[in-house]
Amino acid sequence: MRTYRKTKPVTATVTGIVTKSSQRVKTATGKVMTTMTIQAESERRSPYPLTLVAYDDDALPLMTCQKGNRITATGWPHWYNGYQLTGVTINA
Repeated sequence: MRTYRKTKPVTATVTGIVTKSSQRVKTATGKVMTTMTIQAESERRSPYPLTLVAYDDDALPLMTCQKGNRITATGWPHWYNGYQLTGVTINA
């Protein structure tokens, strides 16, 4: 039987300007979820829209960000109807 090493999940840290303020969404399981769109900036490519998704306690700091603010966020990259960063925490 083959055994596999557990790998750490890939996380990404991005910086960008908030283009669409946060929206509070309730999931089917009753969790609180917040989504927000930023214009992510990178040295290697032109700016692109990125959706940030945060759950429970991590959703509260995301809700306080206003349109036009520059934020730095860390999370797990996913593709769901566009680029998305899930499980986001805001870095000060």
